[in-house]
Amino acid sequence: MFLSLLAAAVMADDQVYLATYFLGNGESGAMLAVSEDGYKFEPIVSLQKAIMVTKDGLMRDPCILYGPDKQWHMVWTTAWWGSKLALSHSKDLVHWAEPTYVDAMGAFPDTSNTWAPEITYDAAEKRYTIFWSSTVQGKFLETARQDGDLDDKKRPLNNRFYYTTTKDFKTFAPTQLLWDPGFNCIDATLLRYKNTWYLFGKDETKAPKAAKWLFVASAEKMRGPFKMVANPITGKYWCEGPTAVDTGHGVRVYFDRYMDGHWGAVESTDMKTWTDLGNKIEFVPGGRHGTILRVKRSLVDGIRKALGANP
Repeated sequence: MFLSLLAAAVMADDQVYLATYFLGNGESGAMLAVSEDGYKFEPIVSLQKAIMVTKDGLMRDPCILYGPDKQWHMVWTTAWWGSKLALSHSKDLVHWAEPTYVDAMGAFPDTSNTWAPEITYDAAEKRYTIFWSSTVQGKFLETARQDGDLDDKKRPLNNRFYYTTTKDFKTFAPTQLLWDPGFNCIDATLLRYKNTWYLFGKDETKAPKAAKWLFVASAEKMRGPFKMVANPITGKYWCEGPTAVDTGHGVRVYFDRYMDGHWGAVESTDMKTWTDLGNKIEFVPGGRHGTILRVKRSLVDGIRKALGANP
């Protein structure tokens, strides 16, 4: 028993929290931050140095995943408006391939936006799922409101979650609806916890009464069908950009309290009741929506060395 506890402690000590994020409007690229305790995050090197900057478009909402092909895969929002998302690949999180721009909503000609793509892997199917939120004008009219948020053509934003799948990042399955929870929603992220898939997202409803909080739904399979577990899971403040981590003691969901200028987090062990961590989270000043993962310390040391800093 003692040896098992000791081994678990050593394993935990060998891990740190790694975060992707962006600054401003996303024009300065994707960046990395690190935390020893999961509460205080600092840039992975002293200066906020980008790991990747694109020549075309923005780099908002960078999401990373380590695949079975021993490569890191990153997807991100490339523009405020349009039907495309972007992706790239790296062996070390420092040197990245030229971006590929995927017309994810090209089959839906009246798409306003393609926001906050994320990526996960299904080992049983041996394929990746990329998912995001989009407004398709003319759909889900029961929740489309002119007094809510509007797109660049002054049309109602009324998002739902969509997805595509791929095995090789060259060919992509036709885009399908991932889930319609019955309201305007953005910023989906998925976490497998105790053999159940959990989808965290933001209720983006603005009118007639603003929500702007986070919720959680569950499913037996990665792509649903989903059922609501708790809504809301956050407090009486506006927030977005959830990213969920299995801490070993439960699930912690980080998010951007963008109206208050700082990050927050909530924790749960049963996904139904949530404890707000208040102001305990100290993220990189100005850092916005990305992914937080637990990784080996040696990975972070290698990145720091490659970026010209001492581990």
